[in-house]
Amino acid sequence: MRSRLEFGVVRVVFAVLAVFAAADGRAQGAPDVPPASTPPPAPTEPSRRLGVRVVPPSPGQSPDLGQALPLNPVETARTESAGGTERAPGNEFVVAPLPLSNPAIGSGLAVAVVYTIAARAAERASPPTTLGGGGFYTSNGSWAGAAGVKLYLNEDRYRITLGAGLGRINYDLFAEDPDGNGVPIRQDFEAALGEFMVGLGKRWYVGLRASYGTTEVALRDGGDGTVPVPPDQLDVKLGSLGLKGERDSRDSVFYPTSGSRLQLLVNHSDIELGSDFTYTKTNLSYSGYVTLDEPVILAFQVAGCNVTSGGPFFDLCLFGTENVLRGYTAGQYLDRWTAATQAEVRWRFANRWVGTAFVGVGGVKPLYSLSDEIEVLPAGGVGVQWIAAPANMITLRADWAVGEGGSRGLYIGIGQAF
Repeated sequence: MRSRLEFGVVRVVFAVLAVFAAADGRAQGAPDVPPASTPPPAPTEPSRRLGVRVVPPSPGQSPDLGQALPLNPVETARTESAGGTERAPGNEFVVAPLPLSNPAIGSGLAVAVVYTIAARAAERASPPTTLGGGGFYTSNGSWAGAAGVKLYLNEDRYRITLGAGLGRINYDLFAEDPDGNGVPIRQDFEAALGEFMVGLGKRWYVGLRASYGTTEVALRDGGDGTVPVPPDQLDVKLGSLGLKGERDSRDSVFYPTSGSRLQLLVNHSDIELGSDFTYTKTNLSYSGYVTLDEPVILAFQVAGCNVTSGGPFFDLCLFGTENVLRGYTAGQYLDRWTAATQAEVRWRFANRWVGTAFVGVGGVKPLYSLSDEIEVLPAGGVGVQWIAAPANMITLRADWAVGEGGSRGLYIGIGQAF
């Protein structure tokens, strides 16, 4: 049994709250010596001003993207706290309507909102606090929404992330049968998380993450038959506690031009934590950034995922979500482990416009495949970004990516892919 596109839909909507835990600003960890590029504080603090920018949707209708378009509501509500040496003189507010077109859930509209609060003059080491939210609704009745906040305290020595979300996704779940008929189902979910991290100096952070969520899968609209997933995965509760470590030397989160970021998250779900399953999921990634020329940036990433046995199908490692190996249908390749690397060139060719080109390759042994061979999956694509908030370099991004065998996808979101 294997869900095609729909496996990714289930996995992504249940993990929609993880976006706020990824909203980490520049990790300074109350360094002993501020970076050399940090500008000296001004003699007087200028009065704050609120800048409001509305990002209009693209003119015309959304393109027909076929079966390969992965639904990624995480990206539509992506909110990352802006740090870096160029601090905004005031608060910034960005509203981004994002059109959606997906054969699995129909056509619709997503809206993402980001509000950054500039740090006070006495806390120049702190990135601005960021509040974010987003949601979407489609023609088949699918909807989801999430909101969260990222706080920086005591000159960025302590970081607190809070988030919550809920929704309903209507889609067809496919099993491997000769006719390839889908079973119309719905999946309701609710989730919340909290994360606390403390700076150890030298731009290192460690902390804990706690999360809890529920999801229920059932036939849609009184359909006949049974849902093609194990019975114990139809009504699921997941409670987890995670350990996170990070070193972040980027000069900016929204548009890094130098530095690197190393992240390790070990998340354990357990019956003792209120979960229906006991398993551990580990994610490790390293991203680096180099300025090739003043308007041209090279970004590269290596990422890996591992899940122990005992968990639900929608929390396996998979390509096609979270911008790891863009170009593959979410859920087409999933296993207890994945590994990938990618590189992207970002060229700011105009004052408010950035062009991108990227390539990548990954490895996976599909869990539901009859073969024992590891599949090597290449991918590549191009994109364009519009700078919606120049003070913090918050961009609205659209990437078109292709993979092996004609697999392809459109990825729309706020902020960089990695």
